[in-house]
Amino acid sequence: MKFIPGKWETDLEAVCDLAFADAANGNMSADVTELFSSFIGSDVLWDKAHSSLGASLRKRYGNKCAWRGDLKLVPLPELGFDTIPVPHLAINVRVYIVWIGEVETRKGLQAVTAVGQLGKPETLTLPLVFILALLDHDLDRFRILGRSGSHTTWGIPGTKPVRLPDDFTYQLARVFERKSVSMWLADFGSQGRGIAPLVIGCLLGLISSKANPSLSAGREAWDKEKVINALEGMAYRRAEAEAMFLRAAPRLRAEHTLEDVIRIILQERGKEG
Repeated sequence: MKFIPGKWETDLEAVCDLAFADAANGNMSADVTELFSSFIGSDVLWDKAHSSLGASLRKRYGNKCAWRGDLKLVPLPELGFDTIPVPHLAINVRVYIVWIGEVETRKGLQAVTAVGQLGKPETLTLPLVFILALLDHDLDRFRILGRSGSHTTWGIPGTKPVRLPDDFTYQLARVFERKSVSMWLADFGSQGRGIAPLVIGCLLGLISSKANPSLSAGREAWDKEKVINALEGMAYRRAEAEAMFLRAAPRLRAEHTLEDVIRIILQERGKEG
């Protein structure tokens, strides 16, 4: 655990900035952490955090030190993308301790801020077909294989059962009511912008194959109107979509597919962000 002299700010953004910096992921939005709040909700985890903090403080300031302060837990997700066995996001969620307080020793009282990772990361698998179902408000297409008080296990064709926190699923559905998938991924900073073209390309492939089974996934031909409509479907305004198309137009070729064109446009968009 790292100790910093002085008291850090205790608001959400400041606390998240400190955790992000310690994890070398400083360009993520603090809003992302709210989606993963279920990962820091258990009493067992908080007890473990208090125990870890106490052990670190005693090691740093001596066994007879006393302390008081404000303990925060920050869930920090790391995005990965894979296509095996099905296209999916692999999200490693690390939990960080941020403590802002005062430590009393024989030398006196001193203000201290502490930050460090708690335990091992937890991996969450999010198939893109599940994201598409959320966008379509159609989770009923999947079988529910099991439920606990906080999680649901879903039967996703082509892969192992997927266990997701119910709060995460609910919050993600709400996010997609006001943001496109690419806008949501941009909240993860450079890691999200880096995989956005791959994710959007796969989603377009899934949509194309569903709309026209005779087409190989994502191999649909493109024209400007199809591209604009696809971007509008990702919650971009039409004027914004047209501007994105025009910026990428010099790189577009007739032999490109719709998936290729959207990927190129989103790559150009990512360079701006």
